[in-house]
Amino acid sequence: ARVIKEEEERFSQTLDKGLVILEEEIARLAGEGKNRIEGEFAFKLYDTFGFPLDIVNDVAGKQGISVDEPAFMACMKEQKTRAKKAWKGSGEKDVASMFQSLLESGLKTKFSGYADMMAEGKIVSLLDGEGNTTDKLEQGQGGWLVAAATPFYGESGGQEGDSGEVDTPTGGADVLESLKPAAELTVHKIFVNDGEILSGQTATLSVNPRKRMASSRNHTTTHLLHSALRQVLGDHVKQSGSLVGPERLRFDFTHISAMTAEEIAKVEQIVNRAILDDIPVGREFVSQKEAVARGAMALFGEKYGDTVCLVEVPGVSMELCGGTHLTNTGQAGSFVVLSETGVAAGIRRIEAATGWNALNYLQGLRQEMGEVQAVLKARPEEVATRVKAMAAQVKTLQKDVERLQTKLASGEGGARMEAVEDIAGVKVLAVKAEAASIKSLRDQMDALKSKLPSGVAMIAAPTDDGKVTVLISVSKDLHAKFTAPVLIKDVAAEVGGSGGGRPDMAQAGGTDVAGIDSAIAKLKELVAKAG
Repeated sequence: ARVIKEEEERFSQTLDKGLVILEEEIARLAGEGKNRIEGEFAFKLYDTFGFPLDIVNDVAGKQGISVDEPAFMACMKEQKTRAKKAWKGSGEKDVASMFQSLLESGLKTKFSGYADMMAEGKIVSLLDGEGNTTDKLEQGQGGWLVAAATPFYGESGGQEGDSGEVDTPTGGADVLESLKPAAELTVHKIFVNDGEILSGQTATLSVNPRKRMASSRNHTTTHLLHSALRQVLGDHVKQSGSLVGPERLRFDFTHISAMTAEEIAKVEQIVNRAILDDIPVGREFVSQKEAVARGAMALFGEKYGDTVCLVEVPGVSMELCGGTHLTNTGQAGSFVVLSETGVAAGIRRIEAATGWNALNYLQGLRQEMGEVQAVLKARPEEVATRVKAMAAQVKTLQKDVERLQTKLASGEGGARMEAVEDIAGVKVLAVKAEAASIKSLRDQMDALKSKLPSGVAMIAAPTDDGKVTVLISVSKDLHAKFTAPVLIKDVAAEVGGSGGGRPDMAQAGGTDVAGIDSAIAKLKELVAKAG
């Protein structure tokens, strides 16, 4: 019920945003004497805000304006084509395509990496960098190697592949990554750094133990995290994707709201408790039917055969998983959440670190805290209080500056009115100003509008970060000639920016302060042409 309610509220907000933009476009078209909405604009509303075409037709039709539906459909077709190409060129599809000949030949690799970090295996296939079969790879060359047996874990199930070394009687190579284009085939990406590697040789394959151990820490801890999230947030939590590597773990899960600081802290406590309890991690191969009967959890995106690998942390977690894991949870060392964010409607993401990476992260925080303490000349327990006090002081001073600027602008209003020009029968006032904030700039514009009931007013102000903010106001009696969004489009281009807004008021941002004078000249030119 909560998910449905929030989805309805989000769609309502989408409609509100879309209606504002649509009404601005209709006002712009009316100002230009046009009665047709471009298909590209309607598609942008749909693609960016999820605004349905039938609502665009309904709102526009009531005002005598049509929509270029054929152009809309052309944009839709083009987007689908782009998306299809992007999907075809991504991830495991690429891998399967490059190694299609290996898959068709029925090559298989025996994986011994659960028990061994080093193994001997006959090189049954070598490919060059383009994926073409070759008899040898020489020093300085890169390519792909397939061995009959390997201890290297090929990337799959959300876990990155192993790296390490390959040695043969005639040469050696670095294994940069290991891929798994099929369930029983592992392919190693190699770079020959000594001698040559020949097809048919017996090779010694050695996994980088530190990276493997770091990945295993993160993978086992991912299982602990999954269990902890279900305890803290509820049984609705399910894995929606993951990425496990030696540096950190990333875990996507179903949940409808951001986690609170208290919830994150509780999850960290539960996971670290399981680590400190040093629980043995079990792995066994059983039938899928037996695993499900025992309550094992199947993970998102995984395909399971009749026989499955069951990974269990007794009393904590039981999942179907073919990845590499620790022997005991205590080997993870520690666990710390780095971030918790939303990635899609109803999907949250946690990134976390374990072992040495967690220690490095915490030491980095301590160093940053030390630098803040030095600046504030405060003890650790005083930092938060000092920062809050300074933030309140800055806010007060900012309000004082804005108040003084508004007062100054009001006093200058009379002097600025001397700069009003009559251009083709329209009163135009365009000035360069200074403002501490957008609010201060809007207050200045309000002061000008009160003194210019009919006409066009423009204020351009440089910002502290070297950019430009432009405001344009057009009185209602001039909307038949032009609107603020119409004028600001070309004016903002002079300062390297863009913008939009309501018919009576538009705002733009730019990056070229030197273009302010040109922007003022452009406004006068546009008013003259319209007149």
